[in-house]
Amino acid sequence: MKIPTSVSAFDTIVKGGIPSGSVVILAGEPGAGNREFSYTSAAKLSYARKDKAFREFMIENSKDIYIPEGTAYVSISRSEKEVMHAVDLTFNHDLAGYFRDNLTFKDFSIEYFKNSIVPIKWVTASASEFLKKKGDLLTELVNFLDKYSDGHIVIVDSLTDLVTSPRIDTMNLVDVIRGLRRKAKEWNTVIYLLLTIGVLDKKDENILFDSVDGVMIFEWHGSSKYSKRYRHMYVLKFTGLMAHLEEEKIARFDTTLNRKMGFVVVNTEKIG
Repeated sequence: MKIPTSVSAFDTIVKGGIPSGSVVILAGEPGAGNREFSYTSAAKLSYARKDKAFREFMIENSKDIYIPEGTAYVSISRSEKEVMHAVDLTFNHDLAGYFRDNLTFKDFSIEYFKNSIVPIKWVTASASEFLKKKGDLLTELVNFLDKYSDGHIVIVDSLTDLVTSPRIDTMNLVDVIRGLRRKAKEWNTVIYLLLTIGVLDKKDENILFDSVDGVMIFEWHGSSKYSKRYRHMYVLKFTGLMAHLEEEKIARFDTTLNRKMGFVVVNTEKIG
């Protein structure tokens, strides 16, 4: 069973989408498109649920396709209002509306900022709500994912917040991700973990990359002759997809952002 990314040029090459049950790190340079990739996937899968023709197009062109019943969005430090504002700035009205369809939003800001120097009033208007929170962030995250992952596309925004927090043990986090990778194989889901490239040293980054099924890299590319920069995406590793990419001799994908279409592949660069 596969779940489309809804980035059509990519899905065509990998024969329909990402294997169901995959835990995927979307690792990107700031602004290079990893967050927009996840937004686009969630929005267009919602569109497929509503539009029979689009849904049938996805299914007709690939075998064993599953369209998730909704999106589970996990925010570690950003409020729902902040995330929705970013979605509205990224997409036009229609695509932003699809993103909101069947959306379950979980904000872990209280757990994240608790015991930090950040004032309570910056996080919540209710001091009592802040004080009531007793659970450990990773434990609460596990409980949420266990409840909502099956049947949903999951976006964890972001792994960067977790790996850079002095209040979270990195190896405990790695254990959670490894356990999630194991359990996810029982679910109809794809779980995207957003990560900023360069926030970890190479050893810790490689440990994280080794703990998931797939790693997709989003980066900027420029020329010393020109001021304009271009976005690129490539697959560093992915269980079940690398053979398709190597058969097609795909080196990387040239990408762009469009308010009507979201994250779009505009060209594929091949080896040789």
